[in-house]
Amino acid sequence: MITIKDLHKSYHMGSNSLHVLKGINFSVEEGELVSIMGSSGSGKSTLLRLIMGLEEPDEGSIELGKYNIIPSYFEQNQAEALELEKTVIETISQSVPDWTQTEIRSLLGSFGLTNDSVFKEVSQISGGEKARLALALMIIKPSNLLILDEPTNHLDIPSKQMLEQALSNYNGSALIVSHDRYFISKVANKIVEIKDGQLIKYQGDYKYYKEKKMEEKKEKEKELKLADRERKRLSNRE
Repeated sequence: MITIKDLHKSYHMGSNSLHVLKGINFSVEEGELVSIMGSSGSGKSTLLRLIMGLEEPDEGSIELGKYNIIPSYFEQNQAEALELEKTVIETISQSVPDWTQTEIRSLLGSFGLTNDSVFKEVSQISGGEKARLALALMIIKPSNLLILDEPTNHLDIPSKQMLEQALSNYNGSALIVSHDRYFISKVANKIVEIKDGQLIKYQGDYKYYKEKKMEEKKEKEKELKLADRERKRLSNRE
């Protein structure tokens, strides 16, 4: 679905350069729901934007699969792209003209958009409601590759559960950036982590990732204890 080779990306601020991604190699296979982990500012959103062609890499290549790859991208400010003069129900119905109003209202209801709110213009609903509407709109579009950047922001528990279910039933592939660890534990079947510009692959789900991180932490603590013991030994000899 996606093949990334030797990907580099830097941002230049005056005389300073911030090297965000340093020679990343990575692929996403059909059916993989991949969570991208990493600290704030590590380059997670940058990687998604590079994949979608919204930014250009300094070096390296990103290739989508050759046969009918249809990506659908949800970014953190996705709600800003909505047409403000349309009503909530019109926004959905123009994408699925064959759906009945009952089917549309059922979908909207699962994202917490109910009663009179579905007949309001998009300009009149709250920021959280706009985000949920944008996510509902993305879910119904034909796509076999989802690129999701913090999709659970502004979602209440029923809406999160609906999204979890939709992803569980999804036949395509997905790349997901989310700070919501519970959500990731429910949907991802593969974890990668961006750390110091490098991409570390974990061939398992979030539970496997946590186990490996705990092993790494214990190994690091062991190394520090051994180093401290060696320093003390050398100090005593002096």
